[in-house]
Amino acid sequence: NVDVAISPLLAEWATSSTDTEDVASTISSSSMSSPAATVFVPFTGEDDALEISVTSKKNRKNSEKEAKRSAREEENAMQSAQIDAILESIEDLLETTNCDVSQLVSYIKNLVDVGNSSINQVLTPNLKSLVSARPSSKKRATKSFSGDDEEDSWKQPSFRLAWVGSDNAICHIGTSLHKVPLARLQEIYLLLGYNRWELLEVIRILGPFPNVRNTLRGDIKLEKKRTNDNREGVRLTIAYNSMVDGTGKEILAGKEDNFKYVKLDIWFASEKAIVCTVPAEDDEGDEYEVNANPFANGNGASILLFVAEENLDEQLEKLRAA
Repeated sequence: NVDVAISPLLAEWATSSTDTEDVASTISSSSMSSPAATVFVPFTGEDDALEISVTSKKNRKNSEKEAKRSAREEENAMQSAQIDAILESIEDLLETTNCDVSQLVSYIKNLVDVGNSSINQVLTPNLKSLVSARPSSKKRATKSFSGDDEEDSWKQPSFRLAWVGSDNAICHIGTSLHKVPLARLQEIYLLLGYNRWELLEVIRILGPFPNVRNTLRGDIKLEKKRTNDNREGVRLTIAYNSMVDGTGKEILAGKEDNFKYVKLDIWFASEKAIVCTVPAEDDEGDEYEVNANPFANGNGASILLFVAEENLDEQLEKLRAA
């Protein structure tokens, strides 16, 4: 082996060249790795699965709501059909010459039972809706383009007393003036709304005399009740504070001590009919909280059945009591 002498300048150049390659290598490596830090990383499959799960839950809840709504609508339709059928049977029976009272009471009981067959008890909401009925504020504040007040298009809940089990029940809610000599009770109508009870008695006087209409008005208080057999009922208290006699003169009760308080137990209420009973009394005349079985007595002495009256004004005209 022969030692070769290297020039000092050549050795210095060789050392400089090696350092430059290391730096270049480092820069090259850095430049190759830096883009990796800024490259966009797509979402993983877990995020997609979460989004799908949330959407699925929303769809499932919407489907359940729709199913419940459809079930309620179907139940309401079936219930309405049953109510119509029972009311038609009652109407046919009342038109017969000799009405079978026990059969009639059975029909009325069936009507009440159908109203209580709903999963969601609807007696109290239905009755509150009838009692508090009134035109909307928009209708009261505006007039139609024809110039007629839109309130005229609103129909106040109106009913006719179709059947009552006894004269005592009539006297319980009315004036009892039909019991005077030569007087005969023609019809009784009921108007609800504005949280008031308005009872119209049309009485015929025998002889060449016009019919007389007495009107009783009072505020209403409702209290939900249940019987021992879990039947839903509502105790309705009427505070009569006004009477319009046959001459059209209004007599006001004045102070509260002069109000006449009348209580009824409501067992069925809809825009088609109302079934109520006179509360039972004990020997001292105090009313029980609720009659446990108001339909147990086959003669229905305490029952009052009101049915919807679509043309009240027309009927009053026919009776010459408008």
